[in-house]
Amino acid sequence: MLKIKNNDYAFFKGIECRFWKVEENLYRLQTSFKEGLLSIGFKRYENCKTNEFLSDKVFITLSAEQIQSAFRRENYCNYQAGKYYLENIILEKNEIILSPELETKKKLGLHLYDDRRIHLPYDSFVNEVTDIWEERTPIEGFKFDVEPIVYLKKDGVWLVEL
Repeated sequence: MLKIKNNDYAFFKGIECRFWKVEENLYRLQTSFKEGLLSIGFKRYENCKTNEFLSDKVFITLSAEQIQSAFRRENYCNYQAGKYYLENIILEKNEIILSPELETKKKLGLHLYDDRRIHLPYDSFVNEVTDIWEERTPIEGFKFDVEPIVYLKKDGVWLVEL
């Protein structure tokens, strides 16, 4: 299953993590648990039994200077001759939610503030969409040391494992 990673991300010691500001010049980095991460300062969340989402995650709190690179990641696809933002995957319904970008809204005759979305069965999405990519943009105050565009699927060929 495709993972949609729309958020802020950072690299620390070559490890990609979601990240967010916790206070002035301190940032929380979070990633999936791997035993070796504990030896470089990552910690497991306490009371994971009360929050199943965090049970397989670890975190570390760092200053901005300790972060190697940071960027905002957004996922897009080409669908029916338009560019769409990959908003979410709803596992229970086996569907993906797509939001048309501004130019696509104009092409479709939609108003700028029209929030209509497409709820597409996941299997249809995987088979019909030819291009899926990540757009990565710099975050002010951090080094930007990643490819700005990374294709997950190009011309109908998957470039990543699902």
